[in-house]
Amino acid sequence: MYTKFAKYTVLCFALIFITGSLLHAQNDQERDPGYIFYKANSLYEAGKYDEAIKIYSELIDKGLESGNLYYNIGNSYFKKGELGRAILNYERANKLIPGDSDLKSNYDFALSKVRNVISVTSVPFLKKVLALYKSFSMNGLTILLSAIYIILLLVLFLFFIVRPGVRHKTIFAACLILFLLLTSYALFDRIHSDNRGAVLISADSDARFEPIEDATVHFTLYEGTKIYVIQQKRDWFKIRRQDGKVGWINKDDVEII
Repeated sequence: MYTKFAKYTVLCFALIFITGSLLHAQNDQERDPGYIFYKANSLYEAGKYDEAIKIYSELIDKGLESGNLYYNIGNSYFKKGELGRAILNYERANKLIPGDSDLKSNYDFALSKVRNVISVTSVPFLKKVLALYKSFSMNGLTILLSAIYIILLLVLFLFFIVRPGVRHKTIFAACLILFLLLTSYALFDRIHSDNRGAVLISADSDARFEPIEDATVHFTLYEGTKIYVIQQKRDWFKIRRQDGKVGWINKDDVEII
């Protein structure tokens, strides 16, 4: 009798231990970011876009943002027909993975759906030059700028101190300085754009001459339009379109990138 009781006791403890281990392993798996991301992807593939967005957003709330995460959120919103939020998240993804071909393809397609796209006919020469830096992320520009600065210091040291007689040293150094200035401006422009860039998330919004409801309408913006926030006054944003036009819109109609 004693032996049977002992066997049953050991068996019960073993089952309790195994069950606890399995539950602990399952809890660890459910907290694993990779598993959560895979789960959200599965929901997206099943067409459950709201649930997928909720789980993706939970990862971002935990500080686990990434370009692929924002890209997937953008795809989910696009499938739902929410063009503004799709472009908003593509913009956020572009900060982190600017050279991604899939992102560029989906982003360009989403932009083609925006009503009344603001086209800028003339682009300043400097802006054309800065377009060459588009494939760099913020971190990439910072690293590039640091590398140019270090190279410039080494060149100045070698050419003007170690070997002062080297020909064309002035032209070469001047080119490096110009490259340094252009990269510095590109980084400044990126920081400025990232801090003030926004996307219209409502179907449309009237931009007014003043931050009051009954002010005269200056122009109308449509969902997905990218703008720049200049100033905030109560519940209004003073914004600038890409063609330079300025107006006041309700801040609930836009979201900062």
